[in-house]
Amino acid sequence: MQRPIRPVRRYPRIAADSIAYVKILGDRPKERWRERVAWVKVLGAGGCMLVSDDTIGYLSLMELRITLGNRELRADGRVAWESREGREHHVGVEFLRIGQSDRAAIQALVAASGAAA
Repeated sequence: MQRPIRPVRRYPRIAADSIAYVKILGDRPKERWRERVAWVKVLGAGGCMLVSDDTIGYLSLMELRITLGNRELRADGRVAWESREGREHHVGVEFLRIGQSDRAAIQALVAASGAAA
């Protein structure tokens, strides 16, 4: 019996425990500039998984500031998926735009962890 083949991820990911400041970009003024705090629990150069007390909304666009050690990374992202786990919302975010040096910092952290694709 053959084992199923796991697809290779474009960007390897690692477990994380960082703070993210999330600014939802929406049509309603209430949503547009309200910044939320969430926890980054999984991180890769292509995106992250956040844990939030509030729903963010499937396909919502956002600006992210992620603390990574003594550095703050910035990225624009989109919600790729969202699920509720008890009182928490787990949110998969795809990075749509991230600076080259910020992406390189994530890639170096992933590489140092020994994570493979």
